[in-house]
Amino acid sequence: MQRAASTAGPLRAMRMWVGLCALAVTSDSMSAGMDFLSGLPAAYFTQEDRDLMMKSVKEMLDSDDPAATREWANPNTGNSGTLKMRSQFTATDGAPCKRVWVSSLVKAGSIKNAANYTFCKFEGRGWLLHPDAVPAPASPK
Repeated sequence: MQRAASTAGPLRAMRMWVGLCALAVTSDSMSAGMDFLSGLPAAYFTQEDRDLMMKSVKEMLDSDDPAATREWANPNTGNSGTLKMRSQFTATDGAPCKRVWVSSLVKAGSIKNAANYTFCKFEGRGWLLHPDAVPAPASPK
């Protein structure tokens, strides 16, 4: 929980997530042992790609639809992605959370990647990446 509480602002937290997911590999990061990112679609995303992806992530998280799906595509680069709501739950700390499947594609399928991410909404901070969130136990009836 400390990780989520220390992040300032929902936009900054979301950008941090996208920064991790959509990190453009530079020579500095390659020399720092980050060369594993070179094969991921995000390593090839432009700022425009990241902006389109961020818009879709925000729409997905703000949606009340438990089966929400969002797609983004950049005709200028050929890069695209799909987001699908996997589940929604209340975490043990009381925060509403959503698990989202994110798929990214570079130039019509030449490089693909998909992963699940958990976001929780915190009052005053908005949606934050919270990979350690677990559903609260069901209330006895």
